Amino acid sequence: MASDDKVVIGQTHGLDDPESVLIGYLMGVEALRKNKDVVMWLTKDGVHLATAGFAETVEVPGAPSVLELHKEYVERGGRFFACPVCVKTHGLEDAALVETAEVKGAPSVYEFAEGGALTLTY
Repeated sequence: MASDDKVVIGQTHGLDDPESVLIGYLMGVEALRKNKDVVMWLTKDGVHLATAGFAETVEVPGAPSVLELHKEYVERGGRFFACPVCVKTHGLEDAALVETAEVKGAPSVYEFAEGGALTLTY
């Protein structure tokens, strides 16, 4: 896999900044449409994106549906790595996760990005 075939989207926001969530999904879905391998690295409030039902709560008036973008992201194989420390600090240890989400730390992000990856942060 070439270094430009992998994308890491750092997502630090949840309901505190719905537009950042929207942009992260827009970029992730577009990368998947281009047959890239995509991981959203979820930290801080972004860990909520890994939880079942959360995408339904994010709305940006006049913008594409975050829920529909989330569905496409998952259907196309987009993955979520939720920071274990952030999962704990946000009290989400027992939360149900979306099907392509895993609680994985920084070593997993580095392993994914080995050889190079485009990185975007929102």
